[in-house]
Amino acid sequence: MGKGKDHGLSRCLTALVVLAAILVFTGLIAGSPIQASGKTLSIIVDAVADRADEAEIIATYLRAVGVEAEVRLWEWNALKDRLEAGERQMYLSDWGSAYFDPFDLVIPRLATGDRGNYSGYSNAELDHLLDKVQRLVDPNERKEAYFKAQDIIFHDAPWIFGYALNEVEAARVEITNWQPSMDSRINLHDVGITQGDTIVVAMKEDKIVTLDPAMYRDRPTETVLRNIFDGLVTRTWDGKVVPEIAESWTVPSDNTYVFNLRKDVKFHNGDPLDADDVVFTFKRIMEEGAIAGQTSPRAGLLGPLESVRKIDQYTVEFTLANPFPIFPQALVHFQIVPEGYIKEVGDSGFAAKPVGAGPFKFKEGRLDDQIVLERFEEYYGGSPEIPPIGIAPAKTAIFRMIPEATVRVAALKAGEVHIIQQLPPDLAVTLSKDKNIQIKSVEGTRVYCVELNCRRAPFDDIRVRQAMNYAVDWDVILESIYGGDAIRLACAFLPSGFGFNPDLAPYPYDPEKARTLLEEAGYSVKR
Repeated sequence: MGKGKDHGLSRCLTALVVLAAILVFTGLIAGSPIQASGKTLSIIVDAVADRADEAEIIATYLRAVGVEAEVRLWEWNALKDRLEAGERQMYLSDWGSAYFDPFDLVIPRLATGDRGNYSGYSNAELDHLLDKVQRLVDPNERKEAYFKAQDIIFHDAPWIFGYALNEVEAARVEITNWQPSMDSRINLHDVGITQGDTIVVAMKEDKIVTLDPAMYRDRPTETVLRNIFDGLVTRTWDGKVVPEIAESWTVPSDNTYVFNLRKDVKFHNGDPLDADDVVFTFKRIMEEGAIAGQTSPRAGLLGPLESVRKIDQYTVEFTLANPFPIFPQALVHFQIVPEGYIKEVGDSGFAAKPVGAGPFKFKEGRLDDQIVLERFEEYYGGSPEIPPIGIAPAKTAIFRMIPEATVRVAALKAGEVHIIQQLPPDLAVTLSKDKNIQIKSVEGTRVYCVELNCRRAPFDDIRVRQAMNYAVDWDVILESIYGGDAIRLACAFLPSGFGFNPDLAPYPYDPEKARTLLEEAGYSVKR
């Protein structure tokens, strides 16, 4: 779920204007609509502060069809506790997929009892399909199964299906070879600067989680760590999996992957990287309590990985419990750590002073302030499929925590930082007029929606869930708040992911249909 702090004053003002227009249009100001007989449906729309304007407009649309709706704002951790307990009715939510596949989006959010399924939604037919598709190897069969899954989810409407936002970033004109990534990562190995030798990135977060690549599930943290550590494979900005520390890999069977390692990779402390480090890295994540008594939160990203073994000094074999065709995508998110160094300093010592094999080495910093990195002069060069090859152009890379969007923008304009992420549309318009700034965007990998508590009334009734989808005009919301820089979704599947059905149209805005469904469910409506 999103945890940012602001959208910007002008966005909020725009939302208020839109809100007033909706009030007039729906007749909530102009007069007293006719209310049909039946019980009144009362709903609280929960949201975190950075989506307050969106929540207010959604509540206004619901009031227009006869629902008593009010908005309640929360701090994310407090709301999450209530969601996990099944106590809330309706809440604005978002979820980023680590894969270009529904494995890490649809399954955790909608499979019965899965880790991210706060709505309590359950459908046996969908569960069967999602279980089956993880084992299918043939891409056509997988696609067919995902199409069926989308039809089920669309009809059952466990969410008010929303949108996917484009990732909008900005940089100073002196920054070269810079391109936003679909997975939000900033790879500073590739980025140059024409003035000076230090690149400063302003992060949206107020802190990152850790400097141990086994102990997080957080995109901003991953952005920093993937500049310190490299993995067997990596991903291009548009999602293609390519070799990194691995020279190549083979798939001897549906359940087996064999990776051949480069022989010229060193860790920042000078130790050579070999198969022992790779095996240690994955066992540390897979085994319970292996990290100072704690278990890695990243284990679930490995799917059905059963074992990892060393074949020889530069060859490693991965064995899966069952076929998992997106396994190379999974490995993008796992960075190799030095066995010898961690055994020497311990897990806490490693997290305090991490040593990796990436383009930059850790110098100093705090998780809630900034992380300062220095170029690793003995870097092997990175993936041969992502130029430039060699050491990083910049001598120093700094990741600075600046959660407020307006402060990030001011720092960029002043030249205090060089790259900023998650740029709100209204601020992007302002920055586009500055000749010293470049703005780029790319399709994102995060779903934004309104989840419904399917465990109990009123949302245990499919008619009410469907009515909620017909009642909200997302086109107006996306244009007024996000400047149209978003894609409407018909389901919980992302256009950037495998198996997306482009022919499945989103629910249209149809308030009369919403009223009809609410009446059928026994609720009063306003006409």
